[in-house]
This record gives sequence, C-alpha cells and structure tokens, in this order.
Amino acid sequence: MEDYKEPTKKSEPRKEKSRLSFNFTSILSLIAFIGIGCISISLLLTLIFEHDSTLSNAFSAVGQVIAYILCIILAFSWVKSRGKSIPWIVCYVVFVVTIVVLFILTI
Repeated sequence: MEDYKEPTKKSEPRKEKSRLSFNFTSILSLIAFIGIGCISISLLLTLIFEHDSTLSNAFSAVGQVIAYILCIILAFSWVKSRGKSIPWIVCYVVFVVTIVVLFILTI
C-alpha cells in the first residue's frame, strides 16, 4: 500500500498593500492634522508677538475653517445614517447655515 498524502494548498502570494491608501477616514485625518498644525502655529505666533499679529490671525482663521468643515462633514455622515428623519436634517441645515453666516460676518 502506498502512503496517502493529503493535497497541500498552494499559498497565494501576498498582496502588497500600497503605502498610500486614500480613503475617507485617512483624508479627514490628514485635514485634521493640518488644522491642528495651523491652530498651534497661530497660538505660538500670538505668544511670540504678544497678541498683535496679522499672521497669527490668518493661521487661526484657517485652523477654524478646517475645524468647522470637519465637524460639518462628520455631522452630515451622522445625519445621513439616521435615514430620512426630517427633524435631524432640518436641525443640521439650520446649524450649518448659522455657522457659515456668522463666520463670514465675523471675518
């Protein structure tokens, strides 16, 4: 009698993951990283120039805009996950319009 050997599975070659994987979460994370960088630079310039710097105000405004945009995007995805619930959509629209109008008026 011959010895029976089970067929061996051939291992598939590993798929190499690309180093740059762009998806929604990683893009938002990159934008958030840039935003906190702008805010930290703004705070440092405010400290260095003793509260009187146009450059500091510019970095602060960019950081705030990035923070607002991220919050609006993430809130939209949350509202979207609730289905077609009209009260959530109405509240979201009111909040976003309020933020945009008041931010533009204060610039």
